[in-house]
Amino acid sequence: MMSRRAARGQKLPPQEVEYLNSLPKDLMIFRVKLLFDEGWPLDAIGESFPQTRTRSTIRSWVVRAGETLDLDAESVFIDAPIPTPRLKTSDDGYQKVKPESPKIRINDLEQIQLLAPQARTFRSRMASTSAPAVANQRLTTLCKKLYQDKVGIKDLAEAAGVTYRAMYKRIKL
Repeated sequence: MMSRRAARGQKLPPQEVEYLNSLPKDLMIFRVKLLFDEGWPLDAIGESFPQTRTRSTIRSWVVRAGETLDLDAESVFIDAPIPTPRLKTSDDGYQKVKPESPKIRINDLEQIQLLAPQARTFRSRMASTSAPAVANQRLTTLCKKLYQDKVGIKDLAEAAGVTYRAMYKRIKL
């Protein structure tokens, strides 16, 4: 699977905005997914509506259209091709700025998966010697150590079965 590159800071062409707003809701949502897949940012798509839509709304439409993908629906748009955003670099010369995260070692992964369910039950009013409190502290220590070793927050969150934001808060506190 090739990663999607968004054309940040670009606006949809005026003719695409007009066309998008003229479509019925179900076709509009499918068109939004095609625009997103082409590389248009969620912000640019959301700002193209008379009543601006948030990125989260547009994202939910993209997910919904992906789940109910009808292959014949794409043929509806043959007369109106999807505009392609202009990327700052070509695909040949593009290199990710952020280095790849090293993978979590198997013993650390097992430890995270063992501690995470118990740490999730921890509440601040619990005794510091309770099993959830100890598990919470051990998980935090382990995750901070791995983060210092350049393991990404996304990888840690997936291993623990929590959101990116929850892991970010655990590491940054």
